Order: sequence, then C-alpha cells, then structure tokens
Amino acid sequence: MVAGYLDQVSAACGDTVGLHLSGYVSSASVTAYRIGWYGGAGGRVVWSEAKVPVAASQVKNSGAPTYTVEASWPVAARISITQAWTPGFYLLVVRARPHDAGDAIPLVVRDDSDGNGAPGSGSSPLLLQASVLTYQAYNNYGRYSLYYGPKDQSSKRTDRSRVASFDRPSNGDGYQAPFLYDIPLIGEAEKLGLDIDYTTDVDVDRRPSQVAAHKALLIGGHSEYWTRRMYDAAVYARDNGTNIAFFGANEVYWHARLEPSPAGPDRRMVVYRQAAEDPLAKSDPAQATVLWDSPQLQRPEATLVGPAYGELGATGGAFRVLQPDSWILAGTGAVKEQVLKDSLGGEYDTVKNDYATPPDIDVIAAAPILFSGQPAMATMSYYSAPSGAGVFAGGMTYWDCQLVQQCKNHEVNPSTAKLLTTMTDNVLRDFAQGPAGQRHPSAHRPAPSARALISSAASQSDVGIGPPAPAR
Repeated sequence: MVAGYLDQVSAACGDTVGLHLSGYVSSASVTAYRIGWYGGAGGRVVWSEAKVPVAASQVKNSGAPTYTVEASWPVAARISITQAWTPGFYLLVVRARPHDAGDAIPLVVRDDSDGNGAPGSGSSPLLLQASVLTYQAYNNYGRYSLYYGPKDQSSKRTDRSRVASFDRPSNGDGYQAPFLYDIPLIGEAEKLGLDIDYTTDVDVDRRPSQVAAHKALLIGGHSEYWTRRMYDAAVYARDNGTNIAFFGANEVYWHARLEPSPAGPDRRMVVYRQAAEDPLAKSDPAQATVLWDSPQLQRPEATLVGPAYGELGATGGAFRVLQPDSWILAGTGAVKEQVLKDSLGGEYDTVKNDYATPPDIDVIAAAPILFSGQPAMATMSYYSAPSGAGVFAGGMTYWDCQLVQQCKNHEVNPSTAKLLTTMTDNVLRDFAQGPAGQRHPSAHRPAPSARALISSAASQSDVGIGPPAPAR
C-alpha cells in the first residue's frame, strides 16, 4: 500500500506539482487520468511514470487544541503540467503493483487565460467548482477529521480536528467524496459536449472574480464548507447574471478559513464549529468558523441556494413531482404526483419559506420524510434572481451518484436515474446560454406541508424514515 498527496489542489499549464509518497515498497507507478465521458470509459491517460521512488514516512499530530495531522513527506516526484494536460479534473493513481486499484489523488488543471492570452479564468460558459474543502473536512487520514478523532465518537467530538491539513493523503469519506459528488457530474457535462472550465474552492477564495466571468457556476453533490470570499463571489455573480446550479444539498453550511502551512499558502482549513473555541471570533465575529446562519454570521445559505439544510438523510423515500410543467422537467414525460422511486438519498435540503427564502422560489418536487414521527420533507427547487440569473437546487447529496447508478449504501432505481439525468442535461444546456431567469422567470409555487405530503403518499415506502440527525 502506497499513500500520497500533492502540494497543490490545482495547477495551470506551465506549473510544476510536487507528489509526496510513503509506503513499504521501493517504488510505485503513477498514472494521471483526465476525467470525462470518453465514450463511456470515464477518463483517459495523460501522463504516467513507471517507477517513482517511495520511502516509509510518518505523520505528525499537533495535539490539542487543533489536532492537526500533517505528513510533511519529502517530494517523490515533480510533475510538469504541460499542454498535454487539457484543463479539467484529474486523478493521479498511485500503484505499488501493476494490478492494484491504487490510491487516487485529485488534481484540477485550470485555464488561467481569458481565451485571448490575457490572465483570466478561461472562456467557457460553464465553471465547475470542485469541492475540495468538503473533501478535506471528511478526510480522516491519521485518524482525525473535522468530525471525529479516535477517542471521542460521541456528539461532543472533543478530540476532532479544528484545523485540517491538505499536506496529507486522503482516507474514508474524504477519499470517496469526489467519486460520489463531482465525477458523475463532470462525466455527464462532458458527454453533452459543453465547454467547461474547472476550478476549486481554494482557487475561488484566491480569485473570487472568476465566478462572475462565466455564464454559470456548477456545484456538485456536497459543497458544505465555504469561505467568506467564496460566498461573496457566488452572491456577486448571481446578482450580475451568472446562473448557479447546486446538484446536491447541504451546501454553503459551514464557514471555513484558509491558512498557510509550512509547505505553502492555503494548505490548512480551519473550522472550530464553536465561536467560543475560535481564537479570532472574539475580536472579529465575522471570522468565526461556525454555521453560516449562526448569530455571528447571519448569512443563511437559503439566501443563495434557495432551500436550507434539512437533515442527515433517511432510509428509503422518494421525491414526488409537483410542477411537471417546469422547464427543468422537459423531455422527462413526468406527470403531476409522479413518484421518483428510491430517489431520496444522502443528506437533504428543504425550502423553509422563511425570511431567508427567495420570494419567487418554485418547488419542482418534494419528498416526504418522518424523523422520529416528526414530518419533514426534501425539495428540488428553482428561482430566478432580479439580475435574470437562475439558481437550481437538487435538494439531496445523492443527486450526482444516481446519474451513474453508483451510490454508497443506496440502491438506485434505473428509471429514476434516467429522469434525473434528463433534468441535469436540461439545467446544464440552458444555464450555458446565459441568464436563465430571462427565459424562465420563476413564480412562487410552494410545496404542500410536510404533513400533507406524508398523508397523501400512495405507499409508505415513498416516505423516508430516519432518526434524529446527529449534531453537525
């Protein structure tokens, strides 16, 4: 087994990326795959090296109060990003033996021009933002993540990391995240032949202006952690006509800060969760790494996304079509009250119709849920902003993985996957044309109450069942 990480989350043509490896073998092969459609293959080889030297190294933990795990391993190879590396999403797969599955390390290759040779962020209509902060939040390499440490598995989580480092390999849910939440969307978008530029959370934090330079921003299934500059950039872009598609849920939920590590800038991600723990919160409450809708920040995600976070998923459950005339459902053949079997998966969002909800939000479909006997629901929604921008929210983190019928602990219904794929294609194609609200102005069409959805369900199997969600 060989583990590795890169010294950057993204690179542009002309850059050099450092690869750090550790394992109990003398060498390993490394193969770089560009992810896409490629006739159903899912990727193509762009670069490979048969023998990269490997040495066994250890990780270090800072201990309390931040419990930061960092590897700080020596560089095993320096990889030149040449013109052969077409901008896109890459996986660098490290294998100790030829037939190993290997350790896959994500890398985004950016287009840092404006299409005319000047500095920019690419000239494609669509910009896909890889959610590397959320990958890192769930990464438990070295037995610590922003959620848990090895000792306290209770809701208190006293020994979880407060500062997570990109200077380490990925493991657990953090390793699986791109496969579930971003890669299926990338494959579908490239299958359509759409022009796409690629970026990451970290890059948007560094250059917020890039978002508004595109016709639409695409967010995958789970983009939970956002910095202030990311949030500001998305709001500014929407208010100036850039569409935003959230093909997921639990978006824009926690405020994160980026800090340098000894290896370089923006290599550490800070999330204390409690303002009382955050050393910057007392002097500057706006820096507190807490929920975006907290008293310190007062910026509910619903003001941007449309819905707000609901709960940590449910067993079973299905969305029901409420507005079959929506342009997003065009070509699906969907009819009113049609049930999208087994469609609810992962975490979910819900339109709450409170002060933070955009006034003209259109709830396209909703899924009834019971949590310990309490009625709740997940929602798919769309709204148009005064600028003409359109904002779509899929309402569940398992939107993207259903496109390829490969979700974790969730059996995907093929008919539902086909319908979700058509909806995805409709959003991608339309959002690439510019402000969607000019073509499709939204109207306030709320869902029935959660209780009414539950009582009118044709089958109890269409109602999601779940326990109370753990503290987040």
